[in-house]
Amino acid sequence: MRFYKNFSDAQNEIKRDLAELGVNVHTETMQAIYIADRPEFETKELVNYIYTVTDPDFSMIDGVHEEWLKQEWEDRISGGLNPGFAWKKRREIWEPLMYEKDKVVDTGKFDYTYSQRMGGVHINSVIDELKVHPHSRQLFIPVWDRQLDESRRGKRRVPCSLGYWLVQRGGELHMTYMMRSCDFVTHFGNDVALASILLHYIAKQTNFAVGHFTHFVGSLHAYRKDLADVF
Repeated sequence: MRFYKNFSDAQNEIKRDLAELGVNVHTETMQAIYIADRPEFETKELVNYIYTVTDPDFSMIDGVHEEWLKQEWEDRISGGLNPGFAWKKRREIWEPLMYEKDKVVDTGKFDYTYSQRMGGVHINSVIDELKVHPHSRQLFIPVWDRQLDESRRGKRRVPCSLGYWLVQRGGELHMTYMMRSCDFVTHFGNDVALASILLHYIAKQTNFAVGHFTHFVGSLHAYRKDLADVF
């Protein structure tokens, strides 16, 4: 595992790793959309990728959509929203995913939202527990829902994020952000920024300093259609 001082250093090295060490693969689906016959979705991929940033200042993250980020955080902290409001800031990305698979009728909702899965009371429960048991090893905000997501695989969208584990040591609050999958070009910067914002928020609510940010990604990847803009 590599350690970096800040997100800027980390992103530069991660991009180089993906370009030099990434293995070519072509999966059958992407967000439950069939892509096996679409060459533009051939993928450069690193599996089980992990790194740590010791000073996780989210303002140093590249490729962030500022308007979407602000609204998505507000949606998440509110809790329970579907579709919420952030999707309107990036309609080209999110509006197509509001359609049910194999249908052309707009349901007006997504298969899931992070506001529903982790927002509101879920975040607050970790804050409350941290105040009572500051050395707990049980501080986890889950996103993956076994009862829902295991039956949806390959059929409907399931979360790319698995969850967030937090631990306080020596007055510093550390986070490990676990993802099963991350598109380096389209979503990496925004996903990492939101996780870092969450770490800062919980640290502030519990009067701890912000510690290290560790990120594990099962599949870190970039699609052929986007490579020219990155490498």
